[in-house]
This record gives sequence, C-alpha cells and structure tokens, in this order.
Amino acid sequence: MAVNDQLQFMPLDLDTFAGSERFMAGTRLGAAFSQGMRSYLRAAYTEAIEHFKAALIAAYVDGEEQAQIYERERAIIYLYIGNALAFQEDWDGALREYLEAVQTDAQLAEAHYNLGVAFAALNQIDRAIAAFKETLEHNPNLYEAHFALGRCYQKIDDAGRAYIHYNSACNARPQAAEPRYYMGLMHQSHGAHELAQRCFAEALRVEPTFVSPDPEPGENVLVNRSEEEVAQWYYRLSNALKQQHYEEEAERIYRALLQWRPQEYRAHYLLGNLLARQQRWDEALDEYRQVPPQHSHYVDARLRMSAVLRLRKQPREAYDLLFACARHYPNHGRLFLSMGKLLYDMGMNGQAMRAFERAVELLPNDAQAHYLLGFIYTVLGKEHWALAAWRKAVELAPDAHSLRYDLGYMYVRRGLYKLAVTEFQHVLQHWPEDIETTFMLGLCYREILEPEKAIPLFEKVLRRNARHVQALYYLGACYLQIGNTPLGKAYLRRYDHLVRQMPVVARHTVRGRRAGESANGAAPQATDNSSLETTANGVH
Repeated sequence: MAVNDQLQFMPLDLDTFAGSERFMAGTRLGAAFSQGMRSYLRAAYTEAIEHFKAALIAAYVDGEEQAQIYERERAIIYLYIGNALAFQEDWDGALREYLEAVQTDAQLAEAHYNLGVAFAALNQIDRAIAAFKETLEHNPNLYEAHFALGRCYQKIDDAGRAYIHYNSACNARPQAAEPRYYMGLMHQSHGAHELAQRCFAEALRVEPTFVSPDPEPGENVLVNRSEEEVAQWYYRLSNALKQQHYEEEAERIYRALLQWRPQEYRAHYLLGNLLARQQRWDEALDEYRQVPPQHSHYVDARLRMSAVLRLRKQPREAYDLLFACARHYPNHGRLFLSMGKLLYDMGMNGQAMRAFERAVELLPNDAQAHYLLGFIYTVLGKEHWALAAWRKAVELAPDAHSLRYDLGYMYVRRGLYKLAVTEFQHVLQHWPEDIETTFMLGLCYREILEPEKAIPLFEKVLRRNARHVQALYYLGACYLQIGNTPLGKAYLRRYDHLVRQMPVVARHTVRGRRAGESANGAAPQATDNSSLETTANGVH
C-alpha cells in the first residue's frame, strides 16, 4: 500500500488553564480569553478567533497589572488561533499564527509541532521535518513528533529514519497502534509481507480496538515483487539503520531476513560483521561459518574469522583456517597477506616472507603487500631487498606518509642521506609539526655537510622538547661546524648535563648512538612514526 500523498496530522492543544488562572481575574483580557476557549471547545472556530484576537489586543491596551501576560501565554493564544484556522483548513493562516507563536516563545514544543503540521499540510516536507526535529529538542519524548517524523521520512522514502522514529513513537507510547501500522505499510510497500504482517498483528495486540485510517491490511492488494527485490529492501533498511548507529535495529532486520530466507549468505556475513564490531565474537563466528565455499563472501568471511581468532590470541587456529581457505582459493592475494601476518606473530619469519612474496605476486599493484614484504625483509636483515619493496610501495601509494618515513629511515641506515632528505621533506609537507621527522631531516643535512639547514630543524625540535638530548648534541656539533664555537660548546655542555641526569643504562645507550652513528651510518630510532610497522601487525 502506498503512503497517502497528503500527510495529515492533528494540531496539538494545550492544558491552557494550568498556571494561567489570572486570565480569569476579571479583566477584559481574561474575559476575552475565556470566551475564546468556550467557543473553541464547541468548535465555533471563527468566533473563537475573534475572542482570542480581542484578548491579545486587551493585553496591549489595558494598563492594569493583572492584564499583563508573559511571552509563554501570548504564544499560547497565537497557537490556539492557529489551531482554529487549521480546523477550518486555512493552513496558510494557521502557518502565520504558528510562526508568531514560535517567535514569541521559542521553547514552546507544541508550537513547533503545530508549525510542522502546517508545513506538512502544505506539502513542504523538508520544512515540516525541521519543525518536528525542533520540537524534539524541547520535548524529546513527544509521541506525536516522533510519529510525524516517521510519516515524513516514509513519504520521502528515507526508510531508516522512518523506522527509527516509528520505533521511538512506540517506545514513547507503548499502547499506540498507529506507528506499528504505518511501519507495516512501509514493509508491505516493498514486498516484505512477513515483516508487514508482524507489524499489523502487533498493532492489534497493543490496541485491539484500532481501526486503520486506510482499508484493513488484509483487504489491500499486496505488492508483488520478486524475492530478490524484497531481499534488497531488507539490506537497504539494515544499512540505513547501521549508518545511523542503530545496530540493534539493524540486527533485528537481518535476523528477520534470515528467518524468511535462511540461505541468504550475504546477510549471514553482514550480520557477522555487525556482531564482531560489538565484540560478540562467538556469535560473529557462528554467522561467518554459515557462508559456504562457493559463495562470493566466503573468503571475506574467513578473513574476518581469522581476524577474530587473532584478536582472541589464537594465531595458530587463525592460520589453519586461512590455510584451508587457500586450498579453495589459491590465487587470492589477501589470504596470503593475512597468513604472512599470522606467521610473523608466531615467529615464523621465513615462512612469513614466502607468504608475503606470494601476496606481492598475486597483488602486484597493492602498496600494503609491498610494504609488508619490505617489513619482513628488514626483520630478516635483507635491507637491500626491503628498500626495493618500499620504493615500489611508495610508487604505488605516494601519499602514504608513514611509509615514506620508514623508507627515509632505511636510507639513513644505509648512509643514503640525500635520498632520505627527499622522503623526510615530503613527510614534513604533510606533518609539519612531527618532531622525529624534523630531527631526522636535520640529521641528514648534517651528514651531507649542510649544517646551516640542519640548525633551524634541531632548534625546532628543542622548542617542542627541550630535553631531546640527541637534538642538543647535533645542534652543538652543527654550530661548531659553522664556526660558532661558544654557542656550540654551550649546547654540548647542556647535552652533557642532561645525560648525567639519566639512568646509567639510558646514558650508555645515548652515548653509544652518538659515538657510533658517524662510523656506521646508523641513526637514532624514531619514536613516533613506526605506524606502518603497526600496520604490519594490525588486523585489516
């Protein structure tokens, strides 16, 4: 059944007399307001409007203290004038009065709601939605606002938001059948008859006397759609709910789909992902296991299962799972990438290297595969091979700044300082405040005998970290190189002072690095930028 083209909502009234007894205090304002309410309650709306307007005029004209009214009370009068016009189908006039009400008292939730009703009646759905949302800002549990938003979103075919607001309406008023009924219509219009019938039955259960505003659900001509079209509706709705962070509702829709079509393996896979994100590991594994080898999501499901097992500190089980999967799909590169990570976790570096080499063979244009291969080469001491792999990774992913840092660091280890300068400069263009990259670039300039370029870099490091002892040492050395002996010695004295304050083990480490770096080209180990090494160990 299609949703009616015209959305129809009833304006809200207020318990006007509560707290406003002084309207009845014998003033012209009170008399006019009282007459207006009596006319309004017996549906004499034209007469009611005249009395309400007289009340507003009296509030301005009368000089008595009792005739003065607050902004809230004035807004209420505007709201009732708007309601009287709305009941006469004068929506343009009602809209004007509701706007006066919200401008007079922006906190009056019912005025915002009635403004939304007027916009909906004039088919200005976007403005109606904005007004209903504003209503919920002032009264988050207002049933009518949630229901109206559900109807508006249903009209513009935003299934996820419609579902959520219908559900919120049900929570706000558990015995209300209407939101359940319209939720059923939404499912029925997309051919999801099982979900629709469940909603219709629930509507009658909570409100046995409910009479639908349209013909009874059973009397409607059902929408005929293919099973595939209906399944896509379930997926679309679940995805919309996930995007809005309503995972519990999305799970409910997936399970409804699987109850209808147990062999819907894509739903098993997506539900597994949803459960895994909630760290419901056992349930997630159960869903992933449902995906058979011939299905397109089989490899992805096995990769996710291995990731879960790895997080649970079960690398051997995770590896065995992928190894068995690779027998079915021997040319799937991502399997070998994950197998290589697991082998590295288990300390089997030689086997990890062969897995990464196979991954690169199958994924020649995958930057991560080349990076991981280079990483394992460094672990095995094959730095020349690692350089080749990382160069290829940078070529494939020129904006991978962490990778460029690691490549630059490798160049420094091998004494290729000019090549390292290029990489570190590129990193600093994107991470200008990174201390360790700044330090490494300064070190490279010092080694290629350009101390005047190194000095401002070391000074920048010390401005961010005054106790960076190696920056102090190299800055002092650079000033000595350019002939500024007093300043150079001052920095070196400061360096010696900080080193003497260190624990003995740390002191020997720092001095060992300082003494050995010129002889063998080794640079101080970076502290902040080994993020791609973490990537090598991370789950993807």
